[in-house]
Amino acid sequence: MKRGIRIFSFLPAALVYTFILLTFSAHEVEAQMPASELPPLHAGIDSPGAVIVEQPENPVFFVEGKVDWLLLEISEPRTAWEYTQRGMFMQDEMDDVNAAMEDYLHAEELLEEIAERLDDPTLPERLLILHFRLGSIYLNRGSYRDAIHEFELLLEEDPEISGANRHIAEAHVGLGEFGQAYAFFQQELHTSPLSQKTLYEVAMFLLEPEVQLEGVDQEVVAREYLQTYLQEAAFHCDTYPYKILKVDKMARELGGAGGSAALENCL
Repeated sequence: MKRGIRIFSFLPAALVYTFILLTFSAHEVEAQMPASELPPLHAGIDSPGAVIVEQPENPVFFVEGKVDWLLLEISEPRTAWEYTQRGMFMQDEMDDVNAAMEDYLHAEELLEEIAERLDDPTLPERLLILHFRLGSIYLNRGSYRDAIHEFELLLEEDPEISGANRHIAEAHVGLGEFGQAYAFFQQELHTSPLSQKTLYEVAMFLLEPEVQLEGVDQEVVAREYLQTYLQEAAFHCDTYPYKILKVDKMARELGGAGGSAALENCL
């Protein structure tokens, strides 16, 4: 029994010693390494990937994708990345697009401010998910020029990024600039030639009565896109199977073979 008491009486001293050691280590690292030379902060001061000393707010890389905001236990965002993460939480979980927009715009301002201070104009382009979110909101609100600007930033950083050219095409459709819209739809298909979403969307675009493209046999081209969609759907069913029925019917009306395999496998 006395032996057990001795063990438990030793634990508080051990914990205090560990705390002192960790505190000393943190100050030692901070003293040896100037703030300008600290490792880049990939995920915010209090988030995954952070180290024990405070980091500069100008990370070279960002963790793209969504992190559970509540698990980060951050009371108030400080970096562009943190504002972006809270914005996604407000948009997706709280269904508050206005609050999300405020966070996204604050994140964008921080990036531009840091870029000016560092004389690095490419910095604002690197947080890709921020621009994708902003561009999508602008697109849904009908702010088509702003949407195009955000998606163009994405393409400057990653010309192969999926969906950006398609969204720019959608913005040009909203502006009534059909020739430019078609060019961006084609660019999206050049990057992702089997994208069912793009194949379906560009075919619907070409079959709209108000869309008149010079030198393009729109029904023939639309039929080709519909058939390619059905061929792809035979192996990878669309998330929305009703579209397969619609596309099969439209393809046959335009003289195509339809999509028997897709209908059999997916419906």
